[in-house]
Order: sequence, then structure tokens, then C-alpha cells
Amino acid sequence: MMQPTRLLTLATSSTLAFVAGAALAGAPLFEDYTAQSGIQNTHASSGYSQPNYTAGGAAGDFNNDGWQDVYVIQGHGQDKLFINNGDGTFTDQGVAWGLPTHRGKGATTGDFNNDGWLDVYVTSAGPTTSGAAAGHHKLLRNNGDGTFTNVAASAGVNFSTPSSEDGFCATFGDYDLDGDLDLCVAGFANNNAGTKLFQNNGDETFTDVSANLNLDDVGVDLKGFAPRFIDMNGDRYPELLMSCDFGTRSRYFRNNGNGTFNDLTDAAQAGDDENGMGQTVGDYNNDGLMDWYVTSIYFPSINWTGNKLYINQGNDQFNEVSGAAGVDDGGYGWAALSVDFNHDGWVDIAETNGDSGDFGTTFFEEPSYLWLNNGDGTFTEDAVAQGLIHNDAGRGMINFDMDNDGDQDVIIFTNHGPLSVFRNLLNDTEGAATNWLRLFLDTSASSDIAPNGCGAFVYVTATFNGEPHTILRAMTPGDSFESSSEWTVHFGLADAAVIDEIRVEWPNGLVTTRTNVPVNQSMTISSSLPGDLNGDGVINGSDLAALLAQWNTNGSADITGDGVVNGSDLAALLAMWTT
Repeated sequence: MMQPTRLLTLATSSTLAFVAGAALAGAPLFEDYTAQSGIQNTHASSGYSQPNYTAGGAAGDFNNDGWQDVYVIQGHGQDKLFINNGDGTFTDQGVAWGLPTHRGKGATTGDFNNDGWLDVYVTSAGPTTSGAAAGHHKLLRNNGDGTFTNVAASAGVNFSTPSSEDGFCATFGDYDLDGDLDLCVAGFANNNAGTKLFQNNGDETFTDVSANLNLDDVGVDLKGFAPRFIDMNGDRYPELLMSCDFGTRSRYFRNNGNGTFNDLTDAAQAGDDENGMGQTVGDYNNDGLMDWYVTSIYFPSINWTGNKLYINQGNDQFNEVSGAAGVDDGGYGWAALSVDFNHDGWVDIAETNGDSGDFGTTFFEEPSYLWLNNGDGTFTEDAVAQGLIHNDAGRGMINFDMDNDGDQDVIIFTNHGPLSVFRNLLNDTEGAATNWLRLFLDTSASSDIAPNGCGAFVYVTATFNGEPHTILRAMTPGDSFESSSEWTVHFGLADAAVIDEIRVEWPNGLVTTRTNVPVNQSMTISSSLPGDLNGDGVINGSDLAALLAQWNTNGSADITGDGVVNGSDLAALLAMWTT
């Protein structure tokens, strides 16, 4: 099989002149669509440690009908599940699906048992009928029939620590590259025992392997919030990025490829934030390397320097540029998103924030922010003009395509207040320079790749604004803060008429390509069959030629896995001919 070239040289990406997105000068990007959508909830929380920190939810196609649904944490009561009606409206079916009634905190999604149905992990402080208690996190297994079953206890993931109701944020990811989704729960309590790494056993149970994080080497008790698995150094094994609060510094845990991690924060020149809370990742400068953005508190009078933007230099090295980029002052930052909202080919940043009660009225009615990427290393904040107007105590935040029109919509979850749904109007109001591509990844044919292509990197090459571009996105919904977005990769393509190439680099090292793809579509790319040696989606003469060229070697054409390319591999390839 073709081997990955993760660190591609992207065509002229660093020297492209910025062509402003139409939204900067035209109609607003967003409208408040809360009332019309039917997605409505007023969050409430009490009776446990730091209730002012919570409010979240998750997007996902829970009934596999091709439309994104929304899971909402109630806070103190029964959670809600808004099923997409396919007409711009949603209906709450939380009762019918058996959603829990509890003191909910956050939600993240992932097909943990690889059955083709999206499951939900929910952090919880316990039941509403008694005081806060440990051991009540939920793993809601999707039964595929319009119901969930909480299997957290039998799966071994209901506790993050036995001593308290610890655990606000969690994320799925395949850290050991064995084809199933592992789980990380970030701990906020006054010891590192609350941060858990659970290895998926492949039988609907998990094993606590938290010792593999080597947290004893960190030297401080982390106040962990949002975790995320993503390969940052090109070796395919995903690192663990974790935003951490109260001066414990956000952390860059390098994956050693043997099941263990090491805290490489200092050597990587990351972790400069004083109060890390939310986080997101994206290739903000289109250089083929994923960068990391962490939200924090901007309070210069006490030397709190705000959000941090860590630009990836390769080889586990970063350069912090938030001040120069103009994205440091986000008030009291919580969740953040990396999306090309205006489809100009550059990843933008949205962030929500607001008062937690810690500083009186200092951050009261602090607005959410929308930084549009200028393509030259700087961003322009334009939230109000673009209609992303939210002045409540935002916590969680998700992006999803609620109406399947190709642009990404947003929900902001408010602590002790109503959530807000913002519909992206780009493809309703703008012209031909707002083309796009939205990809789903199907790994059902590949047992060694995690569901939905978790951990895959996708490169799209196209010509727009008169220049050739190759731009990168990653399949890593992760955790923004108590919230997770839809399982897709999304590209804005400006005025591109056609996509020259889509290149999917799977976590198992194989590659799938598609060429001459029309723009403006949602499409699914399946992981390569073993005999598709050139990754073009069909097994034919070119694959036969590749196999013969590797005859009697231990090459990538070893379909049967016996260590040598021989007649058994030829027979396997011919059995799949033209599929």
C-alpha cells in the first residue's frame, strides 16, 4: 500500500495573497436561529463543586438518517436529544431515547463498540435526588433502535476518581492505533488521580491504564479540562493535548508509540497559558502542520495574558503567536472552534466566554468572539458584524451542518441560561466564491482503523483565487469544552471549480485518493481495501502491476499478512478484482 507523507510541502501556501471572504463586506454570516430550530434548553446546575463551570452538548447523527442531531446537557434534570427533522427544525426525543436524569456536566461522542451507531459519553456529578457523588459518569450505548443504554459501570468508565465527583470534559481517540476508540477523562480535583486514560478492550469494556500517562512526572496536580487526541508530529500516533486551569499550564503529552506518554510541554515550548480552559486545533497558516489554540483569561492587571496560539514548527516544537495574530484577548475564554466559516480557504476561530462568578462583574456580559483568518498570520475579530452575538455565560460550543447546505452552523451552551443556535447563512447569501467540501469517512471495512476515520488526515488540492492550494483538515472532533462537534472534515474552497485531489491518510498508514471531484457536496470516502494498492478506490491493473513489482519482498502488497508478497496475495487481489 502507499505510505503516508504527512508533512507535505503545500503548494505556495505560505506566500498566497489574502483574498477577503465575501462575508467581511457583505451580509452577516450568522443569524440567531434558536426559536426557529426548536433546539431550546435553559441550563441549570447546583449541588456540586464548580457548578458555574458547566454547560455543554454534542452533535452527531444518532439515528443514521443523514442529518445531524444534538445532545444537550440539562445540568440538573433530564438531558435532551434534539432529533433533526430534515426541514430546519428539531424535536426533543430525550425521553423516548432514555436519556439520563442527573447533574450533567459535558458530553462527547464516538462509536466505542464499532457497531456503526454513534454513542455518547457524559460526565456527571450524580443524581438529582441526592447530593453529588462519584461514579456516575454515563456511557450511553446507542442500541440502533432509537434508544440508549447506560453501560458505564459494566464498561468500567463510570468513575474518574472514587473520592469526588471529578471530571468535566472527556474525549475519545485511538491512542494505540488498534482500531477502536479509547477514552480520556480530564480530572480537575486537587490530585492527578482524577485524570483517567481508559484503553478499549474491544468487547464493550475498558481497562484503566492511566499510569501510562506518567502523570507522576508532571510535578504538579493538574487542573485538567478539555482533552484531545491528535497526531501533532507526523508519526501517526496521536498526542494527548489537555487544557489545564489554575496555573497548572496546559499540557502536551507526546505519544511514545508503545502505549505510554511523556509530558513534553516544556521542550515543545507550549503551555504558556495561565488558566487553560477550552481548546481547538487547526492548520491556521496552511503549512500542513496542525496548530493548537487554548483559551484562557485575559486580565493584564494581574499578568494573565489570555488565549494562546501555538503554531506547529514540526518535531514536537511550537511557537506561541497569539498576540501577534490578534487572538489573545478573548475575555474569560471557554470553548473554541476551528472552522473555515466563510469558505475562503483559511481556518477561522470562534470562542465563547463569560463570567464564572470569580471576578464579580469584570467579565459580565462578555461577548463571544469570531476571528476571521486574514491568511497572513493575523485574524480580524468580527463577531458582532457577522451576527454571532452572544453575551451570556458561554461554556460549551459546537459546530455542525444543521441543514446540510455545506456551511457550518454553531451552538453555544450557556451556564445557568438558554443555549443559542446560530445558522450560517453563507450559502444562502453569498456568491460563487464560497465553494466547499464536507467529508464523512467510512472505516467499516477496516478493523484496524477507528470508527468514522478518527485520527485521519485529509489533504485537498484545488486552485482558487488564482493560485494552487493544498489544505489540511483532521478528523478529530475532540473536546472544545464539555462539548464535541460533528464527525466530518470540512473545507472552504473559495472560487475553486473542481477539486484536483483528495488525499486521505488513514491512521494505519494507508492512503486513499480521489481526483477531479466536483465541489459543493457532502461525500463519503471509505478506507482502502487491502488490494487497492494505489488508493484510487478500485482494484484493477495498476494494483496488479504494483503487486508484481514487489514480488517476493515484504512490501505493502502483502495482503494476507504472511510477511512476503507471493501467490496468496495475488489470489487475494484477483478475488477482489474491479471492486
